[in-house]
Amino acid sequence: MNIKKAAVIGMCCTIITTSTVFAASNTADINEDIKIQINHEWVTASVKPFIKNDRTLVGLNEFMEKLGAKVENDAKSGEIKISYEDVTIELIAGEKSGKIIKNSGGILEEEEINLEVAPELINGNIFVPVRFAAEAMGFDVEWDDSLRAVIIKGEGDTIVVEKPVKFETVSQETINGNELLINMYSNNRKTRGIYHLIDGDYIYVLVSAGEKLTGGYSVAIDSITEVTPGTAYIHATLNSPGKGSIVTQVLTYPSVMVKFEKGAINNFQWDLSGEIKTDEAERNEITELVQNFGGQLKMVSLLAPEETLKETMNKYYGDYAYQELIEDWLKSPESAPGKLTSSPWPGRIDVLSVEKTNDKTYEVKGNIVEFTSVEMVDGGIAAKREITLKISSLDNKWVITGAKLGNYEEVAETSVVYRNEEYGFNFSLPESWKGYTIQNDLWKGTSLTDENKDQTGSIIYIRHPQWTKDNPRQDIPVMVLTPEQWKAVQDEKLAIGAAPIPPKKLGENSKYVFALPARYNFEFLTGYEEVEKILENNPFKTFEAE
Repeated sequence: MNIKKAAVIGMCCTIITTSTVFAASNTADINEDIKIQINHEWVTASVKPFIKNDRTLVGLNEFMEKLGAKVENDAKSGEIKISYEDVTIELIAGEKSGKIIKNSGGILEEEEINLEVAPELINGNIFVPVRFAAEAMGFDVEWDDSLRAVIIKGEGDTIVVEKPVKFETVSQETINGNELLINMYSNNRKTRGIYHLIDGDYIYVLVSAGEKLTGGYSVAIDSITEVTPGTAYIHATLNSPGKGSIVTQVLTYPSVMVKFEKGAINNFQWDLSGEIKTDEAERNEITELVQNFGGQLKMVSLLAPEETLKETMNKYYGDYAYQELIEDWLKSPESAPGKLTSSPWPGRIDVLSVEKTNDKTYEVKGNIVEFTSVEMVDGGIAAKREITLKISSLDNKWVITGAKLGNYEEVAETSVVYRNEEYGFNFSLPESWKGYTIQNDLWKGTSLTDENKDQTGSIIYIRHPQWTKDNPRQDIPVMVLTPEQWKAVQDEKLAIGAAPIPPKKLGENSKYVFALPARYNFEFLTGYEEVEKILENNPFKTFEAE
């Protein structure tokens, strides 16, 4: 009997009868990363397995794909359909009942089943208990507590006993004294990843954590294990500075190099624990997603013919919105954000708030801002409309899964616009800045190579009318660089200021690049929050200087 075919049939039976669970040795560790190995191959899952109620659950789609079955599921209804040759299994997430449909020579046989553990739908992903599914498919399953790994082997296949590999850390002095090692180190230390080379009887492995904004970070190798003949699994940890630690305010690239005897190892797999994405980083990612989506709204005419609307909505919204949401919009275009008239048109989304509702969901409130050609040149806005977006993590990617439009409001808003004819840019300011002044100065940059001399350029400060010497307010600084100077900054050949991060680009024309100095507001002068808000609304527009 075909083992894969038997596996799909067997899954249904085993789910009913098997009582074995996959237990963690320490329930306090249930949130640590869990590794999965299938037929001697470590599987990198886009949705992480987790332990709940002493059971390890894995993403259904990826898991079944590895085993040769086809999966269809509806994220809204939770309906699951697993198909392989003449067997179809129908389940519903959250429910313990289901059915098996078997095609026997053209005759359909349907059997009702009762599951011991129901599948789970979490943020659009279906999860199933791994031991139930794997053993039902005819596989042997073991739990390696030292690796926190699920080891899955085909029927009759011997599970390889993992062997620890002895290694030693390579000092920086040794690296600097070896041309091969220094080249590997210099070329790869700034990029997150694992790199190796063979020198004589030893393999040298470099594990890099990528760029960090401060010092205080380090990488340590916890273990190296030969998991299959020729393949070593390296477990590393990123150690971060503790809260309140005094660290150097410079960019750092934490990494570690180790060596061990070559043997027969020629392949590497790895993981790096300790990397935690902060809420702030997630919020920045969500904000960027919404802002990028807002830039696509003008490309979708909601009054276009059905086929044209379908084509443009999938083309311009497909990278940002969940496909089922797009399909709902196509059924009811009036509920979708997009272009309704030739003028004004939606130009951006101003984000007002980003609220985390659960581990995998955010609610974003903002305004769709519309412009005419007049506002695009002179500044200001023509209209705005409230929008509330639901952002969810699906398949390890943030996407828009819901949207609610509010009232449409024409704006008779006057804006103050600073126009610089010399360099070619406009800067829109709120009415409260009427009477602003302009201060001109120079920025200075230090060459980091022998190729470039120290550089300088103009910096323009837009100053609030209420600024005084006794009570200085936060200026709005605009740096002016040539394209060559900006490239030198990006290539780390030119440093401007003492901050460990480079200036932030505001815009460019054919002659100049405009940027915001790094940490321009570090003194937290009066009005710095207002300036931050102004900058969030994309007030900077360029044109070609004469």
